[in-house]
Amino acid sequence: MSNLISKNSKIFAACVISTFLLSACAGFFEKDNTPAPTPLTNYTPEIAPRLLWSAKVGYGATGSDYLKMNPAVHGSAVYTASSDGVITSINKMTGRRIWQTNTREPLSSGPGVGDGIVVVGGTRGHLIALQQADGRQLWRASIPGEIIATPAVSSGYVVVKAVDGYTRALSTTDGHQVWAIQQVEPNLILRGSSAPIIRDRSVIAGYANGNLAKMSLNDGQLLWLQTVAIPEGAFAIQRMIDIDADPVVFEHRIFVATYQGKISSLDWTSGRILWTHDISSYTGMAADNNSVYVSDAKGMVWDFNADSGLVNWRQNKLEYRIISGPATMRNYVVVGDGEGYLHWLSKTDGHFAARVSLGSAIYAAPVAENDVLYVLTNSGYLAAYTY
Repeated sequence: MSNLISKNSKIFAACVISTFLLSACAGFFEKDNTPAPTPLTNYTPEIAPRLLWSAKVGYGATGSDYLKMNPAVHGSAVYTASSDGVITSINKMTGRRIWQTNTREPLSSGPGVGDGIVVVGGTRGHLIALQQADGRQLWRASIPGEIIATPAVSSGYVVVKAVDGYTRALSTTDGHQVWAIQQVEPNLILRGSSAPIIRDRSVIAGYANGNLAKMSLNDGQLLWLQTVAIPEGAFAIQRMIDIDADPVVFEHRIFVATYQGKISSLDWTSGRILWTHDISSYTGMAADNNSVYVSDAKGMVWDFNADSGLVNWRQNKLEYRIISGPATMRNYVVVGDGEGYLHWLSKTDGHFAARVSLGSAIYAAPVAENDVLYVLTNSGYLAAYTY
């Protein structure tokens, strides 16, 4: 599920977007023709996921906006942000709260963590930095436009994208702006935004016009710009090719996917496209040595060969269940859905291996680290699973 932003009218309409039925948006059309979620299928369990702990971290992780406010795992803690303004640090081993801060600001991004600070963005363009150790506020900064993408924090910089098409770098010390670069965005975009990535003194950022850019972290100089998808169709809603799924950097490759467009593998150094395949995604991706896994806009999970782009398998039994981005956990791919289920799929062929219910919708992508899966529900519960 996603939202649309009309940048001309400034009207926000909550919609279900379907690449199969573009008439699914009730805010733009008279009737909501959204397909019903595919019923859960029977399967033979292979593993038994075990709950390690759960903790209340907010009073509604994403509210009613279906935002991807993904948790962040950093050091010994898991950090979460909720739309009601609450930021929480949880001990990742025990589930005990380390600190919790109420910013009294409507938040719309997940937390970015690095350089000893935790940074979140809000609906009114406010950027808030807290001390990672104790949650004490360090500074606030304001930029034009809502901040939906999770900020990236590293090497003395906070890199943040807003819905106005600007990518800005701010100082981690006091939040002053160091540089800014803009991509011209379409008038109609999804209400979502992929997170920028900082690596090797460079920044990777994807935009709603279907472009992926690599910039210098020091001064924002454009190193390369690659068009991942080209808009097609007679109507604005058909021409939407937003890069809303967070790109994934794995070794020397960048994997990126667009809505109603393509998934592509690009060379890190040059931006040259290595392979491409038609797909529509706005939720997320994960990668390992052999594959890149994608949740698409219909609710199907794909496994592409990382080297060639050939399809290894596709799981279509989760269609229209509003699935999250995937996480990889040993021999399995894990996604959440809009009815509160976590699904473990085999990396071999995508068959179901396990399923648990958390009782509340899961829009944020799970995060896996050291054989533990951390998942945040829409009702504000954070849970840790292993098997």
